[in-house]
Amino acid sequence: MSSDPHFEEIRQRITKRYANRTQFFGHLAAFVVVNGLGWLLLWPLPGILFYAALFVSGSWFLGLLIHTINFIMTEARENAIEQAIEAERRWRDMPEQEMKRKRERLTLNDDGEIETTYDDATSWAEKRNQRL
Repeated sequence: MSSDPHFEEIRQRITKRYANRTQFFGHLAAFVVVNGLGWLLLWPLPGILFYAALFVSGSWFLGLLIHTINFIMTEARENAIEQAIEAERRWRDMPEQEMKRKRERLTLNDDGEIETTYDDATSWAEKRNQRL
């Protein structure tokens, strides 16, 4: 184990994310295998059985579609959270001197609009990326 006080919280979050992936891909594999074999083995279905099998497969496909959307949105949310955390860490690690220099570059012109001025050829963003 780790001495980090947030270790268990981080571990649970990562475990939940991988469990979500496992459930989705398990659902997808079951759908493909069961429906593929079922339709292959029972293809010449007479009359009402064909419509019953089509209804069952269609209902399962709808459930899989909902699960797919849920999986994609969960992954997108987790990625957005990670990006926001990284941006916040970069912002918090920024020295006070750079923050002041950024404010100094923003000035008001004669029309009252905000104007950005650059002191040298290297922009603030490039300097910050070089530091990281």
